[in-house]
Amino acid sequence: MRKLSDGGVDVAFEAIGLPETTRQAFDAVRNGGRLVAVGFTSKDVPIAFGRVMFREITIVGSLGCRPVDYPPLIRMVADGRLKVKELVTHRFPLERINEAFDLLRRGAALRSIVVPGMAA
Repeated sequence: MRKLSDGGVDVAFEAIGLPETTRQAFDAVRNGGRLVAVGFTSKDVPIAFGRVMFREITIVGSLGCRPVDYPPLIRMVADGRLKVKELVTHRFPLERINEAFDLLRRGAALRSIVVPGMAA
């Protein structure tokens, strides 16, 4: 990614929560760039602290949006300016929620959703 983007990206968002994707996002950031950790993981993510210092990378955690941010985002989705359906890789009825979690744990699904009332 650093080669493709002429030295790295300004900001990389890690939203999956896997140590592997966190490391990939870290490696993609240019000198002076920022890594934003949105995805949750309870696992340790080894990062060479010297690289953070020497490359002057900022690492920030984020829990997501503030409540006041949701109405404009919902309008953008409704207006078709934000495409979210394309981001969903799997859909599960509530009865199969454990299968959805298993896929996520294995890293076999990018973005799964559970749809209450969906036929099993």
